[in-house]
Amino acid sequence: MISMLLCSALLLSTAGFMFQKDKPSTVLSWSIGNELQQLMDTYQRPLSINRIFQYVYPHEYIDGKLASHIQAMNENDISVYAMDGGHHWGTTEDGFEEMTDFVDQVVEFNNAQDTDNVIKGIVFDVEPAQDERFENNEQAIMKEFVDKMIQAYDYASNKGLRVVVCVTYWYDENHSAELRRLIKDGTDEVAVMNYYRNKEIEHIENEVAMAKEYNKPIISIFEFDKADNEGIFDQNTYHDLGPEAAQTVFKKMDKHFRYEGLTPGWHQLR
Repeated sequence: MISMLLCSALLLSTAGFMFQKDKPSTVLSWSIGNELQQLMDTYQRPLSINRIFQYVYPHEYIDGKLASHIQAMNENDISVYAMDGGHHWGTTEDGFEEMTDFVDQVVEFNNAQDTDNVIKGIVFDVEPAQDERFENNEQAIMKEFVDKMIQAYDYASNKGLRVVVCVTYWYDENHSAELRRLIKDGTDEVAVMNYYRNKEIEHIENEVAMAKEYNKPIISIFEFDKADNEGIFDQNTYHDLGPEAAQTVFKKMDKHFRYEGLTPGWHQLR
């Protein structure tokens, strides 16, 4: 009898391991209409999507459409973060003012909503390498970028907003110290644009180590945009392979890193 009970317990334990729920994931979105709803209808359950990083300026919506969208997402257990940025946000004073204005718009929007239907956080997609000065002034531009992101983080945090900062996977190659400072002092969560197939683990090793050190969540974002052989090449995207292939890769990453704070994200998912 004892043997049978032990076997039953083992089977239950094994079944629980085999059918454990996938980690929650995040989708990046540029639309709040039918296109996004169709995307959620198709992928929310298979990809365990529970969050949207939404490119949106609240001041552009005065007709209640954004509020209705957030309410609909919340009813489906999906939280919404407001996302935007430009390289000049992190490299110029005018850009920094745009960044804080973006935060203020989100705060103003939230203050007019019920507490259950608010924008949960801010996502800064600021890429300093796009600055025309970057090639000849990498160290100075990266320092300026991180300085401004830390200031913006303090500004948004003081207004009760959670902050996520996007980074490209290669920042650690020549700017490890600044990347560390950014993760430590400039964000609640880091999202790595990990756009290089078959090197996802290699390209995020240092970022995961830093995130672990400072107890910060980290997202590995997968690309699904179509290769154009200019800005996006086949090696950068899962466009032809599909989200199931990317999800399989993430599970290998998750097994490798064994960090609960690591989750997947989906860019240009269609």
